[in-house]
Amino acid sequence: MGITGLFKREGGSWLKSILVLVLWILASAKLIQSYGPNFNLALLDSAVQTTLIVGGLFLLENVFRFYLPQRSNAWLAIVLPLVMSILVLYLGHFGLKQLFSDQTEYLLFLEKSFAVRGAIVSILFSACALLLVIAGRLEDQLKTRQREEMIMKMSKEAELHQLRQQLQPHFLFNSLNSISALIASNPEKAREMIFQLSGFLRGTIRKDEKKWVTVQEEVSYLQLFLDIERVRFGHRLKADFQVEENTQSIKIPQMLLQPLMENAVKHGLYGTMGDVDIQLNIRDVGVYLEMTITNPFDPKAGVSADGLGFGLDAVKRRLYLLFGRHDLLNCVVNQSQFSVVLKIPYAHDSNPHN
Repeated sequence: MGITGLFKREGGSWLKSILVLVLWILASAKLIQSYGPNFNLALLDSAVQTTLIVGGLFLLENVFRFYLPQRSNAWLAIVLPLVMSILVLYLGHFGLKQLFSDQTEYLLFLEKSFAVRGAIVSILFSACALLLVIAGRLEDQLKTRQREEMIMKMSKEAELHQLRQQLQPHFLFNSLNSISALIASNPEKAREMIFQLSGFLRGTIRKDEKKWVTVQEEVSYLQLFLDIERVRFGHRLKADFQVEENTQSIKIPQMLLQPLMENAVKHGLYGTMGDVDIQLNIRDVGVYLEMTITNPFDPKAGVSADGLGFGLDAVKRRLYLLFGRHDLLNCVVNQSQFSVVLKIPYAHDSNPHN
């Protein structure tokens, strides 16, 4: 806080600082009086010296605030307080001699106490300089850490934004390829798919600025996504959503489940024959929101539990950037079922519904 901060406090706190100075002056006056001078002389002596010391400390603090000595000129941290203490000492000595030039006994006391006064003032200014240097170093370290954290945060946000922007074209390219194939064979379905795709993209653009959405909003996106996919694959694609009622308002990163659902559709429809039943289960498991997407697959097709593919890799990376953990997404193979289990820890927010 420093000397400057003592008189910049809000409210009546600065009055307390003045009271402390007054008490200091009175205590110093009593000490000086004990060596011989009467109380009036001692009080003026104490007031003059205290005023000069406070002024010197104020000046020293402002010098160090705008020019903090570095390693290359560390000697300034010693020289500046020494020069300031000498200046304050001689100004006080000269001023008191002029003020009490007719007080012989007091002048004799002033001369005898010169060395003691000098030692006290030097120690006071040196200690103040040391504290100012330490405080300055700590403040610089704090600012450096804050800058590093800000840079890291901006870097993470930029990467997250890039991942979100990559996911949309990935889905868009697949949809446009399907529309291209449908135009020749089934123009009506192609037209229906274009309308659904435009509605999906319009909703995505509107929510692009939102980093977090509710489970209900994310599920609505998935339903619209599956409507688009059903135009491509017809009756083969079926979906069963099991979402616990108390999870509807919990917020999760936007567009987090869509690439996983797209991955399930891809492996389910291209890897098996017949109908494909994709299941989504969202439930509250205490400290996590657990979301599981399950799709059938053919073990002979070579799909591994590692979950290779851009969609899964992008989701894993987003989870790591958001929560700093690698264990929030797991792929499980159970005979002819492939499941992706995703966990969102509630610890990211004291209230998971906000």
